[in-house]
Amino acid sequence: MAYTQQALLEGEPILEFQPAVDLATGRLLGFEALLRWNHPTKGHISPGILIPWAEANDHILELNAWVLSEACIQAQRWPVGMQIAVNLSPVQLRRGEASIAVIEALGESGMNPDRLTVEVTEDVIADESCANDLIALSSLGVHLAVDDVGNNWTSMSSLQRFNIDTVKIDRPFVKGLESDQGLNRCIVEALIHVSHSMSMSTVAEGAETARQVGVLREFGADVAQGFYFAKPLPADDALDLASSERTAVFALGSDNTESVYGTSGVQPKPLTLVISDNHRPAIKLEDDLVSDHDPAALAAAAKAAAKAVAVAVALEQQHPLTGSGV
Repeated sequence: MAYTQQALLEGEPILEFQPAVDLATGRLLGFEALLRWNHPTKGHISPGILIPWAEANDHILELNAWVLSEACIQAQRWPVGMQIAVNLSPVQLRRGEASIAVIEALGESGMNPDRLTVEVTEDVIADESCANDLIALSSLGVHLAVDDVGNNWTSMSSLQRFNIDTVKIDRPFVKGLESDQGLNRCIVEALIHVSHSMSMSTVAEGAETARQVGVLREFGADVAQGFYFAKPLPADDALDLASSERTAVFALGSDNTESVYGTSGVQPKPLTLVISDNHRPAIKLEDDLVSDHDPAALAAAAKAAAKAVAVAVALEQQHPLTGSGV
């Protein structure tokens, strides 16, 4: 599919591919397609500049359709079964264009829809104007993923409405696993538990260190992406990696790797997400550790963790959340 270049932003769109790695085996599962704009004098222009420009100039539908088409064409070069994930624009979904673009991309490439995951944001699944296109996408046999989860707890209740396959944990929460002893640990653990209880897999974004990978594996996260494994790759490099005779096995870190809690193996966390025998979540506060932590930070962590638990309880009871928090 040709893309019409605009005088305002010279150059052409290109894709890079971020590897997605199985946290149980270290094997490459596929890639996420990331849009870049190759400017003749300024080099790569980030999506943070490109996407607002495309939306303001009414070219976002054409650009997103090109991304879907090119991503599927590239994925067809990889070994059978290797997955590809593509981000969708809220504008596409509100106008009912996302499902049309997916049908065209799959038809042009000949790719099996089961190999394609389309990613939407938390806001999209709570937006009634996007509902019809989300339902249409689900009927095509592609996978649906919710991106950057953790910022808008009220959207969690909407996950049951659509056939969401995957929850992607936002990178700031993953980054915080390395240094934070309460807030991020409880949020990430709660997100993984809630997702698994709803038969959804989890992908952690922005994994950059062995410590973060170790904690994610401890919590049972399924997949991770990030610089710890590899930076986004040009199309030919992604093909080489996907076709590797080693079946692209990544190191997950040694069992002796120092964890976020040090080498002793003792985890002095004042806040812990506890799942009881009847699978009901709760927060356990270690009183003997409270004095070792800043009261304000502890209170903030407790509030955030309690909110995460409220989400889990509401979902298990199938009661919609009001968004008021706890």
